[in-house]
Amino acid sequence: MGRLSLVWDAPWLMWTTGQSHEVNRREISNPDMVVEVLRALRHQVGIGAEVIHAEWAKPATVVPSAVLPNDVTAAQLDPLHHMHHGPLGANARLHSHLLDAFEDRPWLAVEGDSVWAEAVHSMFPQAQHRPLVHALIHDAVQWHREAPCDGWSFRVDIRESGAVMAATAGESLQWVHHLSGGSTAEDALYAMVNAAHRGDMEPQQCRVRWSGEEALTQGWSRFMEVSPAEVGSEERASSTWSSLFQTMESCG
Repeated sequence: MGRLSLVWDAPWLMWTTGQSHEVNRREISNPDMVVEVLRALRHQVGIGAEVIHAEWAKPATVVPSAVLPNDVTAAQLDPLHHMHHGPLGANARLHSHLLDAFEDRPWLAVEGDSVWAEAVHSMFPQAQHRPLVHALIHDAVQWHREAPCDGWSFRVDIRESGAVMAATAGESLQWVHHLSGGSTAEDALYAMVNAAHRGDMEPQQCRVRWSGEEALTQGWSRFMEVSPAEVGSEERASSTWSSLFQTMESCG
């Protein structure tokens, strides 16, 4: 059985297949062409392939289970997400995910593009939505299990087009955040330091694992321990996405 991982960062589509860990990247300026590209990928990996998909840097909200009814729907999460991020835009939808790996079982609400989701499921009905912020949360927990930390562990993917950010304390989720395109290294650092302070945690007790563009991590080491998710030698634009795809694929 084939395998396909997709990340949509309009107008760019990125993907990897089971045959190769190389990240392919294609600009799709005409939205109608998304389905055609996905159809070509279906021909490549097979109709029954294992498919996961995500969208880049979408706003997300974590909601404690205690404030929700037993049968949770995206519609019930919408007003809480709205309170933090404002109303959903045109063609936007809200995805809901139960983070049942955590003892308190919080819910994750993540914005998505309904046109993209419909295109994926028209070609791959079996496809699973795997939010990038969920993948980063999972990576932070795994990091703590491999190398425990008394403070917060931040997991950040940062690029010129924005950032996806999460923090855990041990195996307890503390924070999720995103930054829009054009944000700087200082913007990301301020967000992390501010989040730590609000959680009564000193930044010097924290650490951050990053992927993306190293230039946007400058200055972080003044406040906390900094390490890359992966050190690569390739300089192609697609190579900076490799570790994020690996993080996404490891979050099963």
